[in-house]
Amino acid sequence: MRNFRRIIFFGAIAILAITTLIFWLPLPANLQQPCIGTLTLLDCRGREIAEIASPEARAQLPRRLDELGKWLPRVTVALEDHRFYEHAGVDWRATASACTRNLKAHRIVSGASTITQQLVKMASGRQRRSWFGKFYETIVAWKIERRWSKERILTEYLNRSSYGNRRLGPEAAARAYFGKSAGDLTLAESIFLAGLPQAPTRFNPWRHPELATRKYERSLARLAQLGVIRGEEQALLAKSAPVARRFDPPHLAPHFVDAVIARNPSLRGTVRTSLDLDLQNTAERFVRSHLAALNRYDITQAAIVILDNETGAVRAMVGSNNYAANQVNGAMRPRSCGSTLKPFVYLAAIDRHLLTAASLLPDTAEAIRDEYADYDPQNYNHRYLGPVRLREALGCSLNVPAVFALSQLGARGAFFELQKWGFKFPRALSDYGAGFVLGNAETRLVDLAGAYAGLARNGVSMQAKFLIAEHHPVTRIASSDATAIITDILCDNDARQKCFGAHSPLAFEERIAAKTGTSSGFRDAWTIGFDKEHTVAVWAGNFDGRAMRDTFAIRSATPLWATMMHEMLRRDRPLDPPEESERLIRREICAETGLLASHLSPSRISELFLKGTEPKEDSANWFTADGKLLLPAEYAGWCASSNNTRGAHARPKAGITNPVANARYEIDPVLPRSQQMIELTATLGDRVQWFVNGTQIAPQSDGRFFWQVAPGQWNIRAVGPGGSAEETIFIE
Repeated sequence: MRNFRRIIFFGAIAILAITTLIFWLPLPANLQQPCIGTLTLLDCRGREIAEIASPEARAQLPRRLDELGKWLPRVTVALEDHRFYEHAGVDWRATASACTRNLKAHRIVSGASTITQQLVKMASGRQRRSWFGKFYETIVAWKIERRWSKERILTEYLNRSSYGNRRLGPEAAARAYFGKSAGDLTLAESIFLAGLPQAPTRFNPWRHPELATRKYERSLARLAQLGVIRGEEQALLAKSAPVARRFDPPHLAPHFVDAVIARNPSLRGTVRTSLDLDLQNTAERFVRSHLAALNRYDITQAAIVILDNETGAVRAMVGSNNYAANQVNGAMRPRSCGSTLKPFVYLAAIDRHLLTAASLLPDTAEAIRDEYADYDPQNYNHRYLGPVRLREALGCSLNVPAVFALSQLGARGAFFELQKWGFKFPRALSDYGAGFVLGNAETRLVDLAGAYAGLARNGVSMQAKFLIAEHHPVTRIASSDATAIITDILCDNDARQKCFGAHSPLAFEERIAAKTGTSSGFRDAWTIGFDKEHTVAVWAGNFDGRAMRDTFAIRSATPLWATMMHEMLRRDRPLDPPEESERLIRREICAETGLLASHLSPSRISELFLKGTEPKEDSANWFTADGKLLLPAEYAGWCASSNNTRGAHARPKAGITNPVANARYEIDPVLPRSQQMIELTATLGDRVQWFVNGTQIAPQSDGRFFWQVAPGQWNIRAVGPGGSAEETIFIE
């Protein structure tokens, strides 16, 4: 009796210990997280782009149980654990039989593991057979059965099972061997796949197809024995054994895929990207045909980025003409950006009321020597146009006016402003100097496209996004009205006609904004533009930095851009013309001077202005009576050069010609005081105002100015359309 009580006591202690162990024994870490699987990238419409291998698997595509088809789950349960829905994690009948066989063999020859136990084994990573491992799997399996439903256990098991060739789960296996989803498998294909996890290496359908077929036949026999299939079905299925072929997953838009992975290295599961496969295929075809048409050894590569203006989504990205031969992604590699930054500098100057689209900017050899003594920018054709309106300066991509505008704006502030638009310059302003506005700064094609898409959004900056689920901050950088002026200039083929001609690839019947850029040494060519829906950016050049033999963007990059843009316009809309408002107004101005048109203006144009920045004076004082253009004195050098094809003349340097500075006069005691006068003359044009010690002098009836002398020290000041001047004289 005492022994019986002792047995009961120690039995209770053992049960308590086992219960405590089960309670505290954690589930394997892998089972505590959902099975996400390897990365599968889809385009914006849900079409597969690529499946990306992970260290754990070449492909693992988890699916719900109801997505795995009618047969595969049922067949797997029958072959692996036919009493799965009856036991509580451990099949004691099978375990007893296995123990008997193991004891007779003095080693573990049979495990009799249930599906639940196999799931624990896969999750814990056990490779070798051991009694301790078997005990652990039994305890944890019993615990899982009390927490999870049978459907969840089976789903986790199927999605984690190896089917050979580093394919985990039925979905990955069905695609690899039969080129279809698991939900579309036939009964024969389901039976074929269900047998592979028992020995995925030995039954590898690609390396050992005959062993895989024999396993299929044994599976048929077992299913017939269990009553899952009838005898006549077994015979029929045996005659039509499925043949596993090799179906590699798609690997489309490889440069885009690489960019997504580089930006999101921990990405897993099925992810929808921003890419549009139709547009991507078109862009790839255009890049290849463009480079083939050029047929030049000195231009070997091109890249395209297409963005959705509203969302910033990357709809297409082509990094080179052939990914297999060159994995360098021209869309993500920083290159010298040429003149592509100029619109943003002019935009900032207009938005701050420093300049207008009609402002006359100097395009002369000496225009910026006072501001940048050690910097001597030149235009691509080594000619200077003299005074040019900002609209023409930007349209023709002139270098000197851009640097002049930068001097008005401030280089440091302008550089910081560009970074707000999303430009990620590899170096600091001190490394670039003022030349960054002309393209010695490096930028990526994708960032350039993103910045121009900000112009298309009326001055709102947003980083380009690669995934549908991405969300980037949206920041207004410039006013919509100032942006409308810059966009209007970029659409103006007349503004660029002096340098690009009337029929360049940039000339569209529709309103399309466009800008080109060519880096120093002709190493990089760019063209970027946008319609209402999309921004298209193109780069052309060589990855090794070789020059393109004096080839400008208009010949190397623009034709590809124009071809792509014409394709976009098959579905997109052109830009709307800017509308006048309380803040954006139009004025008729003189095309030569940027001032209000006068009777002497040889040509007139309509120009846009921010309210309050429109010109107040007309151009009459800028022309001689016979219609010749009169320019300020600082244009004297240009007027005397061969660049002056307009017949312009420079005014004498602004100054007072009479009286002479620091002159000393004596009052004649004999002559009446009223007759002692000094005539006031200056080289300031016709409409001059005179002031003596601050008092304005009225003109005579003939328009001349005379001042009656008086003893003392006098300040003489003249103010006219051509400037102002002042000096001091003494009268005794």
